[in-house]
Amino acid sequence: MAGTILIVDDEVQLVRHLEYLLKTEGYQVTGVHDGAAARRAAETLYPDVVLVDLKLPDIDGTTLMSELLRKNSTAGYIIITAHGSIRSAVEATRRGARDYLTKPFEPDELLLAVRNAMRDRIRDEEINVLRKKGSGLYSRSSLNRLPAGELGEYRSQAMLSTLLRAKQAAASDSIILLLGESGSGKDYLARFIHDHSRRVNGPFFAINCAAVAPELAESELFGHEPGAFTGARGRKRGLLELAEGGTLLLNEVGELSKPMQAKLLTFLDTRSFTRVGGEAHIPVNARLIAATNRELEKEVAEGRFRSDLFYRLNVLSIRIPALRERIEDLPMLVREILDHLAQEMVFHEIPGLEDDALRALAGYHWPGNVRELRNVLERGVMLSESGKIQMSALSLEGHHENWTYTVNFPADKTIHDVTKEVKRSLVQEALRRSGGSKQGAASLLGISRHAFAHQLKAIDMDE
Repeated sequence: MAGTILIVDDEVQLVRHLEYLLKTEGYQVTGVHDGAAARRAAETLYPDVVLVDLKLPDIDGTTLMSELLRKNSTAGYIIITAHGSIRSAVEATRRGARDYLTKPFEPDELLLAVRNAMRDRIRDEEINVLRKKGSGLYSRSSLNRLPAGELGEYRSQAMLSTLLRAKQAAASDSIILLLGESGSGKDYLARFIHDHSRRVNGPFFAINCAAVAPELAESELFGHEPGAFTGARGRKRGLLELAEGGTLLLNEVGELSKPMQAKLLTFLDTRSFTRVGGEAHIPVNARLIAATNRELEKEVAEGRFRSDLFYRLNVLSIRIPALRERIEDLPMLVREILDHLAQEMVFHEIPGLEDDALRALAGYHWPGNVRELRNVLERGVMLSESGKIQMSALSLEGHHENWTYTVNFPADKTIHDVTKEVKRSLVQEALRRSGGSKQGAASLLGISRHAFAHQLKAIDMDE
C-alpha cells in the first residue's frame, strides 16, 4: 500500500538519496530543506510519515514537529540528526516522535523505522474505525468465530451444506455474494469465509451500507484528502484501504445509491481507486464479500440496481438458510447466545431455559432469525427471576403456546379418514409455525425431511 512521506533536511544530497531509496520501496516522497517549505508542503501533502532533521536553518526540528503535529496528529514523525544525544532523543519522543535515528544510519535501519511508523499510522486509523462500531456503521468483527477447520456443532443439513460451500469458496479470492433474510447470519458467514481463507491473518472489516448517508458513502469506502469537502481537515483512509491484505464485507450492498454502485464497479474492474478530492490511483489487495437481504435480480429488473454490478458481484453466491429452515440448530444457538450474554452481563452462571420455554422457542416461526433469537433471550434473561428463563419472560410475538384439535367419534367416517384429518391439521400447523418451510415443519414434528415428504403425499398435500 502506497504511503506519503515528507523529508525535511538541509543536506541536499542526503534528501536526494533518501527520496530515491524510499521511492524504490513504493512510497510517494517529497523532500524540502527548511521549516517554511515543510509547512507549505504539509498543507497539501498531509503526509503519513515525516522525517525531520533536528537542526534546520530556520527552526529547531522538534519545534517544527510540534507545529506539524497540531495539524496532522496521526502522522508518524521520525527525528534524524548528526547531533544525537540521550537528552535530545528523550525530548523528541516526549513531543511526539515515534523514532529517532542518528546519522550516519544504514538504509535498512531507516526503512524499518519508516515501515513501523506507517504501520502505527494505519493501526491508529483502525482503532478510530473500531471506536465507531457502536453506531452500527461498521465494525472489525462483532461476530462469533468457529475454530479454523471446524463446522461447529450445527445439526441441520441446511447449515452444514452452507458452511461446506463457504469453506470451498474461501480457498479462492473471488468475490462472494451472500444472500439471506435479515438477521440470518450473513455477517457471521463472511467472517467464517475470512477465517478459512489465506487472508486469515489480515484485517477483517464490515460496513453496513444501509447505515451510511449517501453523501458520506464514498468517503467511508475510499477515503478523502484534506479539503475534499467541508469538514475534511485531514486525510482519511477508507475501509477498502484499511482492509489491505484482508477482507471487507459490504453488508446490505443493495442499499447503495446508483452513483456509488458505479464507483464500486470501477474499483472491482481496476482494483484501484482515488480518494475523494485526490488524484493518485491507489491499488488495493483486499477480498470483497457482498451481502444483501434483497432479491437483486428483482432490483435490477426494476431499475434500482445496476445489472453490470450485479453480474460482477454474483460470481459465487451462497444463500444462508433462515432459522425456521434449520430449527435443529436452535439448542446450540441458544447455548451459545446465553453464554455470550452471561459474559456481557457478568453472570457467575450461564442462564438456562425451562422446558416449556425451550419448546416455545422451537415452535416459533422466527421472522427476525438469529438476531431476533438473541433479543428474545436477552429479554428473557432480564425478566426472569430465577436462574432459568421462564416461558412468561419470552414474550414471543404471535406465539400460541397451546394448539388443539378436537376429534369426534366417527359417525360416517372411517378411522383412516379421521387419522388423515388429524395428520393434515398437524402438518398445516407445523407449516404455519415454520413460515412455510418444509424442513422446519419436519423438525417441529420430529421426523426427517424424507418422512415429511411421505406424509404430505399420504394426506394429498404434495402438490
